[in-house]
Amino acid sequence: MDRTAIADELRTARFRTTQFRQGYDEGAVDDLIDGLVQRLLSGDADHEIVAAVHACLFPTTTARRGYDMADVDAALDRVTTALGGATTPPGDTSADSGVSPNAAASTRGASGPAAPLPSAVTEPPRGFLARLLGR
Repeated sequence: MDRTAIADELRTARFRTTQFRQGYDEGAVDDLIDGLVQRLLSGDADHEIVAAVHACLFPTTTARRGYDMADVDAALDRVTTALGGATTPPGDTSADSGVSPNAAASTRGASGPAAPLPSAVTEPPRGFLARLLGR
């Protein structure tokens, strides 16, 4: 997959948000996404970008708004797969330490050609009660 296409997908990605359940700090995720877009467009080596994704640490939120952890992890796994790297192992949760599971070493290899990045994850508008109840 073309690096420009990956950067465009990251630039337009939208993640579901959390309010009363655990999520990633929005500012930290946005900063990483911006950095990845710059690195993809500047010509950094694929393995360096994959290493940066695997080394990222996100503070988690519970009582304030944050990004859905599964959405962010899935988007970052798609990026590493598209660049020929390995993805984060499923079931690896570092929630107790308050950091992203993307910091863990990978045990699941990417086999075959990289899957194309899907459209940005979007969340349909929800009413007040749905947001309040976390649905």
